[in-house]
Amino acid sequence: MENNQSGNGWKFFALLFGALLAGVVGLYIYRQQNPEYDPWEEPWENSSSPVDLGDGAAKEVAAEFDEVADEDTDEE
Repeated sequence: MENNQSGNGWKFFALLFGALLAGVVGLYIYRQQNPEYDPWEEPWENSSSPVDLGDGAAKEVAAEFDEVADEDTDEE
């Protein structure tokens, strides 16, 4: 009988470790299938995009666009 009692301890920890390992693997697979942002999506379509669309960036793009537009009209 004593042998049976001591055998239950390692079985409990083995099941606990197995459940924990299965949970970690499940979380990893879930994260791979559902990323926090869509890398193929345009930056303006998603607020969680890693691309910074702050006010300064918009002003820089607008200034560059104006410069290119002015150069095109001067050449013609």
